[in-house]
Amino acid sequence: MNERYFICVSGVVQGVGFRPFVYQLAVQHHLSGWVMNSSAGVKIDVQGRKEALDLFVRALHERPPRLARVDEVVCSRQHLGRTQGFTIHPSQHETHVAVSVAPDQSICPECLSEMNDEDSPYYHYPFINCTHCGPRYSIIEQLPYDRANTSMKAFDFCPSCLQAYQEPVNRRYHAQPTSCHHCGPRVSLRYAQRAQATRYDEVFEHAAEILSRGGVIAVKGVGGFHLVGDATLSASVMKLRQMKHRQRKPFAVMVDCVETAMQYVTGESAEWQALTASAAPIVLMKRRPHPQLVPDVSCDSPYLGVMLPYTPLHHLLFEHYRHYRREPILVMTSGNLSGMPLVTDCDDMLCLFGEALDGVLDHNRPIANPCDDSIVHQAGHAIRVLRMARGYAPFSHHSDYQGAPVLAMGAQQKSTIAMAVSGQSMVSPYIGDLDDLDTQQRYEKTISLLQHLYQCQPSQWICDYHPGYFSTQSAKAQSGRLLQVQHHHAHILAVMAEYQLTGPVLGVAFDGTGMGNDDTVWGGEVLLADTQGYQRCGHLRPFRLIGGEQAIREPARILLAMLLECYSLQDIQSLAHPAFQSWHEHDFFNLHQLWLSGQHSPLCTSVGRLFDAWACLGALLGRPDFDGESGLLVESAAMTAGHADTPWEMNWEDGASVLDWQPLLIRGIESKIWLSQEAVSGACRGLIEALADAIQQMARRYPSLPVIVSGGVFQNRLLMDVLWHNWDESKQPIYSGKMVPVNDSGIAMGQLWYGIHQC
Repeated sequence: MNERYFICVSGVVQGVGFRPFVYQLAVQHHLSGWVMNSSAGVKIDVQGRKEALDLFVRALHERPPRLARVDEVVCSRQHLGRTQGFTIHPSQHETHVAVSVAPDQSICPECLSEMNDEDSPYYHYPFINCTHCGPRYSIIEQLPYDRANTSMKAFDFCPSCLQAYQEPVNRRYHAQPTSCHHCGPRVSLRYAQRAQATRYDEVFEHAAEILSRGGVIAVKGVGGFHLVGDATLSASVMKLRQMKHRQRKPFAVMVDCVETAMQYVTGESAEWQALTASAAPIVLMKRRPHPQLVPDVSCDSPYLGVMLPYTPLHHLLFEHYRHYRREPILVMTSGNLSGMPLVTDCDDMLCLFGEALDGVLDHNRPIANPCDDSIVHQAGHAIRVLRMARGYAPFSHHSDYQGAPVLAMGAQQKSTIAMAVSGQSMVSPYIGDLDDLDTQQRYEKTISLLQHLYQCQPSQWICDYHPGYFSTQSAKAQSGRLLQVQHHHAHILAVMAEYQLTGPVLGVAFDGTGMGNDDTVWGGEVLLADTQGYQRCGHLRPFRLIGGEQAIREPARILLAMLLECYSLQDIQSLAHPAFQSWHEHDFFNLHQLWLSGQHSPLCTSVGRLFDAWACLGALLGRPDFDGESGLLVESAAMTAGHADTPWEMNWEDGASVLDWQPLLIRGIESKIWLSQEAVSGACRGLIEALADAIQQMARRYPSLPVIVSGGVFQNRLLMDVLWHNWDESKQPIYSGKMVPVNDSGIAMGQLWYGIHQC
């Protein structure tokens, strides 16, 4: 018996080869009808034998293309019609958007093989792609995802590419960036010192030669520029640090293959799988000693961020560079000044860095939407995303939410945007810190892009409590309902959103800074939370930030404030601690007066600032060079520690909700840990284990609640590993972000989870 179905499929179903998949599936099952893209999803009108139709619908659910994500398949029976064969119709534009924008993906094995095949028309073509790989988010301008709605619209097909694009059984059927040497984008090598560019057929050869002599070039990738130099040449690495104004923050590297990566890092199977996945993130792995790697690449970090070539252009650059280095390893750092947005235009790159650049490997495919590299690591028995960008973002998922559009504005640091429309939620790629005008403008463009793509005007805006955040100020300038979510509640909600939890939960939020509802600086919080609100049931013992923000830049002020809770000023001066060596008598006096009066010295419960003080106590750090440096130094020192005869302890005060750090500090002072590397390592291990134990102590008070851990401190993989190693998940489940970062990049998702439950 024949039947006819009208089917609408929503999810990540455009730009991933879904229509040719449907076409081939229909032909396989001898079905007739049509399929087409629309902004409301992929629409299918299909008829044939009922048994074949049922198999067809099951395959839509169970065997979609590798990059697709099917959220919903809605079927409705129709009256039988007269149809012959199965066809693919042109796309349709609708007001309701039910599809999701696909992230950019690395080159697939099939395209890489063609690019290396001398008999292929795509031999050595730097922009080869198909429905399984290549740019998506970075080129899209509007939905539905058709070539006319991307930055490829300026490139007309040659006859060969048009044939491939129109043939349903071809791997390039409606792959929007499809092109070749004859009709597609072209590469060029430009120089700051002279106007002319290198000939097309010599670009990679000349770029490799520049790198081989210690030069630095800019390379235009999928979502923006990288600054690139040879990681085995000191002159190149030092020049990169000077150009970026970046003293100690480790650089990421790109290597040509897994075998080369194994020379520099070691890892577990999950880490190697992440490295070779189609998302192609930077994976932070344990660094191996290697005589050729310039020490200033990693700056004594125990980890090295490694990625593989993810575009054909990268592969071609490495192919030429193997003429100079058998196992090439290149620093690949974001093409910007630290704290500024990623550069996407060659002229801007030359304007920013000028003659410091020895060349710019450019191409003429416009980048519609900038997107940085994603960063992941393994911690707490799982691969976890630290920066969600290329390959992972926009991150979207199916949602039961059916209300009006909601937009969440995120935090000030590591900002992202999140939005919910009927049937789905999404998070933008990482944008950056909203401390400068350029990043603020990119942030506002991202908000406009999401509204444009999904053709909506949010009726509800969600933001942080902090009145000084640019994101908060932007939210307050919008028309519509405004909701504000406390920062640490949002951290907990972000994890709840990822696991689709509504609460109640016991949430532990440890980070650097967040405004509490008592107008003090929070950052070591335990909350009884759900999607409606929270109750603060525990926090770190408060201490003062002498001079406010200045204390974050000078951790010795934090250490002084904590010591003043335990000792007299005279006793502290008599310690002759290296953190205070450059201070004069009047420095001690003035800072002591600020501490006594509380003037410009807010109370703080931040675990992130505790790590600052601990790094300072162990003489590991003077002035931090980048966010999280203290935590990384403490973690690095702790990894070398042996077994402690007596555990370092932090306990919740009897009958109270305050986690007391004082015994830990007094023990560190009395043993003068800064005088011995072994003692520092033991104390750092002690701090991490004491924090993990304190979380377990609090969890035992609420045995019926699942536990959430979130906030930037939980980027510390040793803390996560210790916590998970000692936890019995069969008795009490514990959750932390995997796809949604636990740092402030996840705040927008937490705000959104709150907002959609208030409607």
